[in-house]
Amino acid sequence: MVQQTPDEQMPGDESFQSPEMLDVQRKIRMMVVSSILIMGLGIFSILGVIIYKSVANNESAENGQGDPVIVGNQLKAGESVRSMIVENGTIYLLVDGEDRTSLMMVDKKSGTVSRRIEFIPQGQ
Repeated sequence: MVQQTPDEQMPGDESFQSPEMLDVQRKIRMMVVSSILIMGLGIFSILGVIIYKSVANNESAENGQGDPVIVGNQLKAGESVRSMIVENGTIYLLVDGEDRTSLMMVDKKSGTVSRRIEFIPQGQ
């Protein structure tokens, strides 16, 4: 009968391994299982956020389909809207005039201008 040395062990044969090596393997298996569980929780949380955002955006889009807000009468002669951002029920308009740029804050529901900030170019 031939005895095997530790270097000649068959892979997967745990009968020749020391108790310390078995303990290390057990700890590694627990770490792998726990990391897989954590990764699964992360994936499910990301999917939950995506589903929540899609439902929340659909509800806010339905609420926002009211009458259009007309702000053309709030602009001065020769002004044009460069860009527009809608955030938290307020419409922010960046308006270019003849010699000035201004920012208008318009209430989304009523269409009234709540604030107008004019930027005067330097050197004038």
